[in-house]
Amino acid sequence: MRSDDRKILLGKLGKPHGVKGFLYFHYYGESLKSLLSYEFLYLEDSSQIKLERFFEKSNRLIVKFQNYNDRDSIESFRDKEVFIPESELPELEDGEVYLYQLQGLIVKNLNDTILGEIKGSMGTKSNEVLIVHGCKESIDDKERLIPYIKQEFIKEISLEENYIIVDWPEDF
Repeated sequence: MRSDDRKILLGKLGKPHGVKGFLYFHYYGESLKSLLSYEFLYLEDSSQIKLERFFEKSNRLIVKFQNYNDRDSIESFRDKEVFIPESELPELEDGEVYLYQLQGLIVKNLNDTILGEIKGSMGTKSNEVLIVHGCKESIDDKERLIPYIKQEFIKEISLEENYIIVDWPEDF
């Protein structure tokens, strides 16, 4: 059972940018506009921060938080992960899921062969890729990287039944 106050990772802060309290931010989400919709963001130590503004420079996101106006005050934020409470995520359409919800699901192919369990995902320039590790029920201990492309490879997802069906050969 998952906790009601589960924190969802949004990204990781980088080094300071300039002297006025700005930092680089490696944001894992898709829409930058959604960043402004969160009342507060939380650092890994549970401290609360409020985003004041952000901008992109050379394809990199730079952020500034309220009440942090110089380089010294944000230096301690370097390399910290940033979270939001799960309850603040936008509602999804029917049939949609957040990638974090797939972690722990059993992966079966169209032949009902268990290929493993989803341990996470990673982004590529073209799409997300599911990281599948062997588990005690799977046919082997191989790690598989399966593109998260609905209709082509991802055929069915059941969060309630704890499985995902993929069009993926067992020997790949």
